[in-house]
Amino acid sequence: MESANGRRRAKQVVMLTRILFFVLVAFGGAALALQAAWNARLRVATGSPVLTTIISIVVTLVSLVVLWVVGLGGRGSVPAFGSIPKWAWLGGVCAGYYLIASLVALPKVGAGSVFSLVIAGQVLMALLLDSIGAFGVPQISLSATRLVGAGLLLVGVALIQRG
Repeated sequence: MESANGRRRAKQVVMLTRILFFVLVAFGGAALALQAAWNARLRVATGSPVLTTIISIVVTLVSLVVLWVVGLGGRGSVPAFGSIPKWAWLGGVCAGYYLIASLVALPKVGAGSVFSLVIAGQVLMALLLDSIGAFGVPQISLSATRLVGAGLLLVGVALIQRG
């Protein structure tokens, strides 16, 4: 009886942990929408999408340095340049592109259109990365269910664009 209760409790902890991660990620998505709106307004003041992105990245860096100094998320260490694949250093290029593209597009097409396209792009690339197991991502085959989900997502994007 006690081992059954222990297993049940362990399953509950796993489920609560998953729910917590779902909520954290959803708030992260909401934060991206706020970031794009705030950056689009900042762009009006600066007159430059590149300068706006630089300011956003500097604020991000300062925020992260504060978190790192107080020890949230662990201290870690910078790996030797040759110890990891060269492409692993380039995530910031994608972040910079995303920031500039979203803050230039948002005033022209609206937040709903920008983020439906951002999400569609993320999901389609994620499905591609999963299906081929690129860059160390666990390989997950492209099933009919995943394709239908992507198709429905694209239908949603089209409907939001028609708005």
